[in-house]
Amino acid sequence: MRRTALLAAAAFAAFAAPAAPAADELSAQVLVDKARPAADDVVRLTYTFSGSGLGGTLRLPASLPLRNLTLAGGPSKSEQMSFVNGVFSRSLSLTYFLRPQGPGPAEIGEVSFGFDEKTVKAASYLLEVGLARGRGGAAPEPEEDDPIAQLLRRRDATSIRPAGAGASQARPLIEFRVTPDKTTAYVGEEITLHYELLTQADVQGLEYLEPPRFPGCWAEDLEKPEKPVGHRDVVDGRTVMRFTLLKKLVSGLNPGTVSIPEAKIRTSVRGSADPFGDPFGFFPRPQVMDLVARALSLRILPIPGDAAFHGPVGRFDLSAKLDRMVVAPGEAVTLRIRLSGTGNLRTATESPKFDVPNATLYPPSVKSDSSRTGRAQVATEWSYVLVPKENGTVTIPPVSLAVFDPVEKRIVTKTTAPLTLVAEGGAPRGAAAGLTTAETTLPLLSSPGPSLAPRSAGSGLEAGVDFSGHTVTLPLWAVAAVPGAALLGFGAAVAVKRRRTRGAWREALEPEPGEAKERAAARVDRMLREILARRYLVPEGASAADVLSALAERGLSAARIDDVKELLSDVDFLRTAPQLGDYDAKIAALRARAARILPRLA
Repeated sequence: MRRTALLAAAAFAAFAAPAAPAADELSAQVLVDKARPAADDVVRLTYTFSGSGLGGTLRLPASLPLRNLTLAGGPSKSEQMSFVNGVFSRSLSLTYFLRPQGPGPAEIGEVSFGFDEKTVKAASYLLEVGLARGRGGAAPEPEEDDPIAQLLRRRDATSIRPAGAGASQARPLIEFRVTPDKTTAYVGEEITLHYELLTQADVQGLEYLEPPRFPGCWAEDLEKPEKPVGHRDVVDGRTVMRFTLLKKLVSGLNPGTVSIPEAKIRTSVRGSADPFGDPFGFFPRPQVMDLVARALSLRILPIPGDAAFHGPVGRFDLSAKLDRMVVAPGEAVTLRIRLSGTGNLRTATESPKFDVPNATLYPPSVKSDSSRTGRAQVATEWSYVLVPKENGTVTIPPVSLAVFDPVEKRIVTKTTAPLTLVAEGGAPRGAAAGLTTAETTLPLLSSPGPSLAPRSAGSGLEAGVDFSGHTVTLPLWAVAAVPGAALLGFGAAVAVKRRRTRGAWREALEPEPGEAKERAAARVDRMLREILARRYLVPEGASAADVLSALAERGLSAARIDDVKELLSDVDFLRTAPQLGDYDAKIAALRARAARILPRLA
């Protein structure tokens, strides 16, 4: 009897008071389903791991240190998520099946498991194997005056009372439900669906048998917590813990009725302990439950006044801004048109259309910030590259975009304020080598014109120039030196200009802080076109096809023309590519190509 009491106390301690490690430490708990199995029973051995590091690779021991036991099967692996008293936890379990070799003491020795760099030890466990029941033997009956033995005799009793057991104990509320914030909406208008678990009992484990589905709708996760946190609430007069499992944004694609199918989850519930009605109520066995969230019907209305409207739906504002307000002609600026607010921007697929006089406007790139996760507002931004053609003021007209406002129940037009861009500092079109028309035109001589007559004057020959009766005498050597000086001056001017050009194209290839891809492409394009206009008289505003045709007419080699073609292609790609990735490598390749080509053209 003393030995039985000691074994029972050890089993009770193993179940009732497992080690409680720090929350951030990896720990292992050892559980068996039969502390006193019969010789022909199968013992279920479970190692349960909890704490940080469970995401690593599990390393199993080569064998289990067993005495008077043999391995009959396993291990099987399972993971569990639990909501216990409002706290979310995760655990990993390994289950082995053992068969006793005969009556007498048995032992599961201490064993180590590995999770990547971490190692956790599981404690040993002692068992007492009884006689085999199948051979006529019977497990020894405990004495009636031994309460611990009575607990062991009744340890297989269920720990969860059936419904209605006990007049004072009501069945706990456990429900999986979906709640829409509205059941009627317009096409494209967002509806929020709340999938929640309401419970008055401790639950553990969560598995979707039929996950939520949304046929005929556009859908986006608004909230999908990895570790749901519960909060107390009162539902139907009962205090419950409420857990948000999923919050989904949906919007109907077409008018009519949309059916949201039911969703189903599986979980397990632990009942409250009852050591008097059930002596082993301290260790309740989980009861598996399947919970269903009912199906929904949503009514989708057509857009009033324009059933074919597929633009943005919500409450939005439209704005426009330039990254710079003053530039030189031929230099690129970025015009950003931004639509922001609350609602559905997934249908904002068309960019605003407008024209800017006296400037070249390139197709926009689009940057969408339409994900609603963790944010109240959404936005879509179109970035246009704008290049003024000549000195003067460039006016960007008001830009308009139609949106449907579900509060006002009508289509409204959002409009930006006009913007003004000043282009100054560049040379007018048609100027040669930076000189104005007045500087390149010789003055007409009036009649009678100035006379130039050589004459003899004493000791040497002189040349005289008579302007309106006044004669200026110059030495002959000075007259002879004029062509040479002019030639030297022209050469010096060319050298200076080439030096400036070389410095200019090198400067155009130097990155600017925070430079966008459009800006980098525009700087290279501007320098290329300046070189082509000066050396080959190609108009700066010419299209790529016209540039290549003009270079061919002027006798440029096919290799050089191919270089220009590739450079223009890279520039066009960076200007028009959408803002969906990192273009640093492409920008670097453009600058490297330009550094190789521009010096050969200049």
